[in-house]
Amino acid sequence: MTPVFGLRKSFVDPGPGIAMVQIHYTWSAPGAPPDWDAGDEMVLAPQGGPLRTAVLDVPRAVEGAADFALHHFFFVVTATGRTSSPVFTEDIVGREVTYQDTTGAYTSVGIVWSAVEDSADPGVPNYTSTAMDGLPFETAGAAPDDGSIYEFVRAQPLPHLFRGKVWGVRGSRIRYGYHLIRHGLPDPAGNTESWDDNGGAGWTVQL
Repeated sequence: MTPVFGLRKSFVDPGPGIAMVQIHYTWSAPGAPPDWDAGDEMVLAPQGGPLRTAVLDVPRAVEGAADFALHHFFFVVTATGRTSSPVFTEDIVGREVTYQDTTGAYTSVGIVWSAVEDSADPGVPNYTSTAMDGLPFETAGAAPDDGSIYEFVRAQPLPHLFRGKVWGVRGSRIRYGYHLIRHGLPDPAGNTESWDDNGGAGWTVQL
């Protein structure tokens, strides 16, 4: 299954009488034309008043690259006809986020993140599992089970640096926090999970 992240798109009805709005979207390598046959579509849900929104499932990489182009247009249905908007193209970029564990307290770290949106709506939550520098496996998905990961992590010199990525539209801001996990201890009572969101403010990165 292709890893994806959620990205909200919005449409404001220009007037009354609109029965339905679809968003058609696809992606490509930078500079490549859109392949609409390989794309997807969704109906935008009314949010009260003229606003409609949908959350798109956007891949985290295209042809192995974290930076790529997202193309979309809106298909609008009224009682008297149908029309399409122009095609919009945006750059999707990935940025690295790190967590430094100076004491060796954690066996893995996750990043929970969302775009900082103009509206009062909460951002679309996304999650990234990080990989720790120095471990003999490249991704969290290739890690050993909890019973042995504690020994792998403890054997690495301090500090432990965990790396992960967040994605979004170029120029947007991403707010993120950390999911801190300590599993695989000899005494299971010592296993813990906690969240660090910088006192509720989170951290932000500009894409």
